[in-house]
Amino acid sequence: MQNLALDTNAYTALGRGDQVLSEIIAGVVHIGLPMTVLGEIYFGMLNGIQEKSNSLLLERFLANTRVEVLNITDDTAKLYGEIATELRRLGRPIQQNDIWIAALCKQYGYRLATNDSGFINITGLELIKF
Repeated sequence: MQNLALDTNAYTALGRGDQVLSEIIAGVVHIGLPMTVLGEIYFGMLNGIQEKSNSLLLERFLANTRVEVLNITDDTAKLYGEIATELRRLGRPIQQNDIWIAALCKQYGYRLATNDSGFINITGLELIKF
């Protein structure tokens, strides 16, 4: 597997030592962290009781040469609109942050590691459950 992006629940599971996810990640070339996920991580960290230790873990994670932050561009915005429209037509809306995450994964060519079932209706998004 070449590229794997982490949803927020995957990042949390990895931090907690999830063995299955750790094995999956060991076999990838690049680990993507969508900008939206990074924002959700900061939100959780700043509102948690272990801010300092979680901040150090995030800093160490981001310093890994295999990790790439997936930044939002005009192309991401277009994909966001396409995905949101598709989900609306299907009558299967999901959280807006999740649409941004999906758009980033599609734009950069990353599979998405997640335990969130809301992503299953997005055409062209390959999911990795752990």
